[in-house]
Parts: sequence; C-alpha cells; structure tokens
Amino acid sequence: MLNYIQILQLVSFATLMSVGQILFKKTALSMSSNEALSLFDGIIKAISIPWLYLALCVYGIATVFWLYLLQRIPLNLAYPFSALAMVIVPILAMFLFGERISASYWIGLVLILSGIIIIGQ
Repeated sequence: MLNYIQILQLVSFATLMSVGQILFKKTALSMSSNEALSLFDGIIKAISIPWLYLALCVYGIATVFWLYLLQRIPLNLAYPFSALAMVIVPILAMFLFGERISASYWIGLVLILSGIIIIGQ
C-alpha cells in the first residue's frame, strides 16, 4: 500500500511528464508553417525553438525523479500512476490550446482514475 507522500510524489511525476508534453506541443505549434517540412528541415527548425529545450529539461528532471521513486516504490504500484498523464495532458490542452475533449474522454478519465485508486490502495 502506498502512503500519502508516495502518492503525492507519483502524482508530481505524472504532472512533470504532462508539462513536458505540453511544452513539446508548444514547440510543434511554434514550428508550424504553411508548407510541410522535411525531416531534416523540421529538426533544424525545432532546435531553434527554446520550448524544445525546456521540454527536454523537464523530461530529464522527470526521468531522474522516476529513478528516485523506483528505488522506493515497487514498479507494479508506481507505473499505473503514469497513466495520470493521459488525464492531465488533454485537460491542459483544452485550456491552453483550445482543444476539444469528447464525452468518451471523460468516461475514460473516470475509468483511469478508478483504476489508479484501486491499485493505490
């Protein structure tokens, strides 16, 4: 069974991963142009966008934090909390980028949260 500190740490990890995804989306939006970019041109353009470096830093911090967590929490208990990113990212995208969320998403959100609660007990 997980204690409250461990749950908070796992939620913090999922939040870090979610922030990284939002920053990657911000990078992609900053790359947008009217023409399709080749892979090489896309890479060149991406490395000129500061959001990419921030996203990579956040992911790096999240990875080190994940290693810290796995030293203290069994993987079979910790890993399901990574699914929280599937809850957090679309909600952030809705508010930050105006993306629409379907009714089936909300049903899935309830199922994901239910599963995490059951596993975390």
